[in-house]
Amino acid sequence: MKMKSLLPVLALSTLAAVACGSSEDESPNDKPKLTDPQDEPAQEAPTTPEAEVKKILDARRTDYGEALRTASLKLRDRLPELSEIKQIDNGDEAAKKATYEKLVDDMIASPDFARVMIKFWQDTFRTDSGAARFAAQLVIEDRAYTDLFTATDNTCPTFDGNTSTFTAARCAIPDVGKQGPTAGVLTDPGLLGQYFANMAFRRVRFVQETFVCNKFPAEFGDRPTPMGNGVYTAALPFDSITGKVGKTDAKVDFQDTKAVVCANCHANLNHVAPLFLDYDAKGALKDTPQVKVPVQGEPPAARIDFLPDGEPLKWRAGKELTDIASLGKALAEDPDVATCAVNRMWNFAMSRGDIVNDLASIPVAVTQPYVDQFKGNGQKLKAIIAAVFKSEDFTKF
Repeated sequence: MKMKSLLPVLALSTLAAVACGSSEDESPNDKPKLTDPQDEPAQEAPTTPEAEVKKILDARRTDYGEALRTASLKLRDRLPELSEIKQIDNGDEAAKKATYEKLVDDMIASPDFARVMIKFWQDTFRTDSGAARFAAQLVIEDRAYTDLFTATDNTCPTFDGNTSTFTAARCAIPDVGKQGPTAGVLTDPGLLGQYFANMAFRRVRFVQETFVCNKFPAEFGDRPTPMGNGVYTAALPFDSITGKVGKTDAKVDFQDTKAVVCANCHANLNHVAPLFLDYDAKGALKDTPQVKVPVQGEPPAARIDFLPDGEPLKWRAGKELTDIASLGKALAEDPDVATCAVNRMWNFAMSRGDIVNDLASIPVAVTQPYVDQFKGNGQKLKAIIAAVFKSEDFTKF
């Protein structure tokens, strides 16, 4: 028990002793003294988690030498040259900062950085396809990130490792496929083949988790509604997805309220998945649905298995889709997609795990300045990468 907690108890005990004693029994010097709480040592104010974090951050010290080594490993996949290390050792703090920032720019302009970016996007997409090279090309050539979803041609570039150069190329059409529309990496055969699965749900999950940095449910309504054994929380109406009631041709009842939590995810999943039905296991576009419904006989999926007749496709509530190109446009305009791109680069610099799979999320306040910069520079990632590697969060230890 802290001393301050004992003060009321001690005070009462002292008063009781004075009341019971007599003046003949005690001398003035023997009488107990009342304890004044103001005489007690000052107690430290309780700290908050925010205050503790600030104390840790304030205790950091800038070390451009350490930052240089870390940046070189991240941006070039090798340690810095001795001559570069010596450059950092010379001059005052301002000179060291200027030297370090120039070296960061040099690293990003180096051929090594192109190879690093290809590896980064291969890890992010979990596949070695033209999509990873195209994403890396957009960074290296300082093109808009939105081209990742809206480019209509040359989305499968080749890469010469000897010269670290990209050459524009179309994606090869897989066997017995047909030439369809191109919408950035959304129509990349390698990605579509990698994420082939029942009802095309795995393809939609890839889009959501990779480019929005969140798992489903994708959005929430203002008024959660108790239903059956759960609560419906989606923004889209419950009856906007297919149920079996009165729909004998629907193979799955997504309106089953015994597990209404499933509908919270499928409200958005079902409004996007029909766009990917006609791509087969190799990512080839066909004239008929290629993905199956996981019920007896594994029949091909049909639109009625996802949405009632007349229900339009949607990226989000109020954001209708018509085709794969409109999905690309919706992604390019979604502010959450821009934030996700910046946050992935932040985690790359800081050696953190995947935002979704490793739960390596980032507080909004940390990266908001970079998100604002990204939206203001035409969504070009190269400048954001440079800014993060030059930031105090990277150069202080």
